[in-house]
Amino acid sequence: MIETIADATTFRQIVQRRDPLFAVLFHGGRDPNSHKIRQVFEQFAGTHGRSISCATMEYDDWSRVVEDYRITALPTILIFTDGELRDRIVGTRTHRELVTYFAEYMSVAFGHRS
Repeated sequence: MIETIADATTFRQIVQRRDPLFAVLFHGGRDPNSHKIRQVFEQFAGTHGRSISCATMEYDDWSRVVEDYRITALPTILIFTDGELRDRIVGTRTHRELVTYFAEYMSVAFGHRS
């Protein structure tokens, strides 16, 4: 399941939950690359939602959060482990690329080493 974050306060509350692994997609409503990755991100969340908490935020509405986390391009996925920003993915990716990219974070977040 993907949460849709409605405001900066909600964003901070979700990060402060300190989920073992949390990913948020910043996207632009009219940006074609954002539309493409959003579909892939939704598919990814559907298949990995038990291991990763996923959320989306529309870029246009988030100037404060965008500034705080230095979002400079769309689409961008921020990756948090235990409430701390660990990494970011900028640009579009395939489902397979997301699975590969997140595999290391899933093993670390849940105490499994590959």
